[in-house]
Amino acid sequence: MVNILIVEDDEEICEILQFYLLEKEDYSVTIVHSAEAALPLVGRRSFDIVLLDINLPGMDGLDFCTQLREISYCPIIFISCINDDETIISALNRGGDDYLVKPFRAPVLIARIEANLRRSRSLYRESKNPVCGEIEINTKTHSVYKRGTALSLSPTEYEILSYLMSNSGKFVSFEEVYNAVWQRPSLGDMRALFVHVSHLRQKIEDDPQKPHYLKTHMRGGYIFSDESGS
Repeated sequence: MVNILIVEDDEEICEILQFYLLEKEDYSVTIVHSAEAALPLVGRRSFDIVLLDINLPGMDGLDFCTQLREISYCPIIFISCINDDETIISALNRGGDDYLVKPFRAPVLIARIEANLRRSRSLYRESKNPVCGEIEINTKTHSVYKRGTALSLSPTEYEILSYLMSNSGKFVSFEEVYNAVWQRPSLGDMRALFVHVSHLRQKIEDDPQKPHYLKTHMRGGYIFSDESGS
């Protein structure tokens, strides 16, 4: 059973979302209308995915996302009528995994949910622990270390890093990374990828403005260095 939490103050939208989501027999839906009502729930229940509006009464969706990331690793999909770059970038920087602009069709939402669930489940597949220079990933605990110090990464940052490290020394296009992480074509919209990579560099690079590990290549992609940055 896939447990979905919807945090949305518009009751009509909630009813529509619930109607379409419950058409899938393996989906269970919980609805709350504020971040304040959601926080106690996520503290005592396990949700597989969260659909989160930004414009909520009281605490907004961005602040709630920040707090949720401190206690939960589940995917967070923002659902909002706001479609400007600044807001989308802020939502992703706060720990959101995806962003869907209202209005949207039900099949699109289902596809986004399924893609994020596949990504989330892939994090729990144990494999050989990759090491590149001073950066090491423990695939069993989903931990990342630099010079032995643990780094705090969001699920999306973790998966981007894991994919790039598994292809260290090779050129991988933006589209390849996007497809591998989000499990769908970008359709030319790379904002989510670029924001997460920028955030990732802040955590793994000594100088994010002059990255040693995660380098952008002029041909439209990345090359992850497998050499020590020291």
